[in-house]
Amino acid sequence: MEKEALIWLGELAIIHASGKDTEGNYCLIELYATSEGSPPWHVHQNEDESFYVIEGELTISVGDKTYKAKKGDYILAPKNIPHTYTVDGSGFARVLLMCSPAGFEEAVRAMSEPATSLVPPNPEGAEIDFEIISEVANKYGVKFVEPPGA
Repeated sequence: MEKEALIWLGELAIIHASGKDTEGNYCLIELYATSEGSPPWHVHQNEDESFYVIEGELTISVGDKTYKAKKGDYILAPKNIPHTYTVDGSGFARVLLMCSPAGFEEAVRAMSEPATSLVPPNPEGAEIDFEIISEVANKYGVKFVEPPGA
């Protein structure tokens, strides 16, 4: 399996395993998440998404539950359940995202550009047009939604 490094929404994402590598069962993506790159509330219609924190701390909201996740913690965001996350503190949190079945890596590729190194970029000033990103995400079964109770 060959690593694929991308700049996804201003952050470094490394695809370690894709559907081609796992017979479509899952994809595994290492993300260097920052507080500037927190995604809008969204649902995955095709896959469950899980988060395993390697380094740093995150607040992960899944439906009406909120988790403070630190190194070694695992959180599941089942398909069709709205979720989001924020990085706690400055710097980044290093997180393994696993989506099952595979396919979400194709959405990541479609929203990214190739990384020129494995050094996480400075996300400050990264311009992200979430209207365009939403259109791309929709093609892969990821929908931006209102927070629960909004």
